[in-house]
Amino acid sequence: MKRFLIAIALLGLLTSCDDGDIIVTDFDFEDSTLQFCDGPNKFVIYATNNDDVNESISLEFTNSNITTDDSGKFITNTSENITFSLNTSNKVVYRIYNGQIDGSDYFCQVVPPSEPVPTTEYESGSDGTVTIATRFTDETGDADPDDDDLSNLQEGWDPDGLNHQDTDGDSIPDYLDVDDDGDNVLTERERAINEDSILDDNGEVDTDKDGIPNYLDDDDDEDGVETRLEVSEEDGLTNPELFSSTGDGLENYLNDQQTEFIQHNEYIPHNITRNYGYQVTLRNFNLERQDDGSGETIGFSSYQLGSLNENGVPFLQCPEDVPNCNEEEEETEETDEETSN
Repeated sequence: MKRFLIAIALLGLLTSCDDGDIIVTDFDFEDSTLQFCDGPNKFVIYATNNDDVNESISLEFTNSNITTDDSGKFITNTSENITFSLNTSNKVVYRIYNGQIDGSDYFCQVVPPSEPVPTTEYESGSDGTVTIATRFTDETGDADPDDDDLSNLQEGWDPDGLNHQDTDGDSIPDYLDVDDDGDNVLTERERAINEDSILDDNGEVDTDKDGIPNYLDDDDDEDGVETRLEVSEEDGLTNPELFSSTGDGLENYLNDQQTEFIQHNEYIPHNITRNYGYQVTLRNFNLERQDDGSGETIGFSSYQLGSLNENGVPFLQCPEDVPNCNEEEEETEETDEETSN
């Protein structure tokens, strides 16, 4: 953005008012940390600056591949990059104001505040394109997107994305899997340590002492019955109350003397939330001055506007053995809503 701002400064020298006002700024909007709001009849991605010059740059647009979740977070309906043209509905706007600008108040309200007032404005024309590229910001070694207190590296995450560890072979890699061994007991719960826990050399719970920690072992007590069949289906697998029939409070899946089981084919939900980063790039566009009728134009071939980060976005996923599981959950939610109404 520096060449744009320098150009603005030069224009200010040439067209400044009689009182000698000159536009001075060293703010660089390129590679900005962007903000987002769902404005009236349009989406707005913007950045503001209130140092030296009160200014903003915004991308105002509509696109069917972009929506918001229940909390108003920016999400896309596709994993592919989204590209669309600039036009009268999709436009880039640069403004300078006569006072400090509050972006959320200015861009996100149905009726913008009367102050501050834009004193200089440039707007894109009908040329140019916008590309919004989606990436995950939790694809790092120390991140923990499945929230089981194990980092991606500890769960066999491959930085190249080619060979992630998938202990239970359910097509959900361990670093995204709330149940790494597919036994219907959450990884987080199987790793919980209490006074009766038997630990391996790495400090992980290993009830049957077979060298495989419980959270990666499909038969935690080595009694010949899979752990998932020793968890009560009727008690609700989303937050399992673990089945115990011996009266001593020890769950069957940790009791090698208890081989009673419940036959079922249910699996706990595997949906998580993830952190997204959207990179916004503008190409082959012009900005034309609007406020003084001069028609002065500044052109750009490529401009990295910056990144928009959204954390805690729902990420739906199904184990391989449970096709269309999210569709079934959505149908259940819709039925519950209809019943409540």
